[in-house]
Amino acid sequence: MLNRALVAAAITFAAASVQADDVLLSEGFNSVATLPSGWVQTNLSSPAGSTSWYQGDAGIFSAQAGSAESYIAANYNNAAPGGTISNWLITPTFSTENGVSISFWAKADILDPYSDHLAYGISGSGSSDTGSFAMGSAVTVAGDWTKYTFNYAAQGAGSVARFAINYTGAADLSNYVGIDTLTVTAVPEPTTWMMMGLGLMALTVAGRRTAAKR
Repeated sequence: MLNRALVAAAITFAAASVQADDVLLSEGFNSVATLPSGWVQTNLSSPAGSTSWYQGDAGIFSAQAGSAESYIAANYNNAAPGGTISNWLITPTFSTENGVSISFWAKADILDPYSDHLAYGISGSGSSDTGSFAMGSAVTVAGDWTKYTFNYAAQGAGSVARFAINYTGAADLSNYVGIDTLTVTAVPEPTTWMMMGLGLMALTVAGRRTAAKR
């Protein structure tokens, strides 16, 4: 009975240890005006328009989580009429000593014939210079909140990175997009899980041996 309790305690402790340390960054955009230090907003739209990133408009649609306006938004006015949108939202640096999984939710206000597009990627140097990011192809954002996930392999001790989302497209063909619940999570190395499993196995074997002696 005691050994079973020890195994259960070990499992609980291991799970708690991983959960306590694995979230490197979490942002729900409750207040775009007061985002924590390290966030970078760079509007490179050409010609520049009258808006950049701003607090979500609950009158257009509600947030994915939290209060109705707690998301970050951008619209076609990021660039002047006839211009091209290129509005960047860049996270603070985070550790890439272990692999990371990055996720965010996005939604567009669907209004025919307009559509909204996002590209996203990572700067392995940790620089906030937009030219340092390796970006994927732009995706067309759906009219329902949709989760996007980006995985990045471990880069070794001391390494850091930043993640960027780029709102892009022709201003005259775009409308309105929202982003919510951005999370960066450390992915435990396979060896970590293997050692944890071996430790639990040893506790189980010890319990069986004790039971056999009885």
